[in-house]
Amino acid sequence: MTPRLLSAGLGVLLMACSAAAEPKPYRVSLIGDNFDDKAWHTGVLIELDPGWKTYWRMPGEAGVAPEFTWTSAPPAEVAVSYPAPSRHADASGETVGYEGEVLFPVTVKAGAADNVELGLDLFFAVCKDICIPAKAQASITLGREARDPPGAARVEAARALVPVAGDAISAATITEEGGKPVLELALTRPVEDIFAESPTPAYFRAPVFTADGRAARLSIDNVGAAATLRGQVLTLTYRSSGKAYEQTLKLN
Repeated sequence: MTPRLLSAGLGVLLMACSAAAEPKPYRVSLIGDNFDDKAWHTGVLIELDPGWKTYWRMPGEAGVAPEFTWTSAPPAEVAVSYPAPSRHADASGETVGYEGEVLFPVTVKAGAADNVELGLDLFFAVCKDICIPAKAQASITLGREARDPPGAARVEAARALVPVAGDAISAATITEEGGKPVLELALTRPVEDIFAESPTPAYFRAPVFTADGRAARLSIDNVGAAATLRGQVLTLTYRSSGKAYEQTLKLN
């Protein structure tokens, strides 16, 4: 190999190593280990660099919902809760998720076990000017005696951001406008934002409220006919007076 070719090859290798060594714009960890005699309460903390965001379980027009894959010894029942998200608009479209950081509360039940070794494989996505898929692993040892009280306090604070049962939406109806389906919601009081989910591929866009705040209309993408949605059960997450609520309604 000539010196010039050798130099070029080394340059490519150094560039590849430099790219591989670039710091990731996110950090994932399991924090908190509170035990209430029935279950452990821990949490998945995703910390993001400034300007980066990640996604909710319904990521919006673009994005990737997080996928949590758990291992535990002994076997345990693991449930993840989702704090209420925010709505964002960028080059990829309208997205739903979290900016800066998010802490997903996790409940772990393992019968009469005294200790649980909990492992997480997380597949998710992060976005700034571009969106990139991401993978991370984390683990924690859960015992009867707390090892991470500060983390447990943060998990409890995050749990307070998880939506509770609400009743502000009294009816949900599917209509058509310009040949496209539209979701019409009747409200018992004004709310600040509404995120709608269904078992179908339908994407419900940001709500447009009436002047008195007693009704909202959400345009729907990814579904051709209103009849496809009639009879489906919607999950509706909304914000009201700074708190988050969730309820289910059957579509008329």
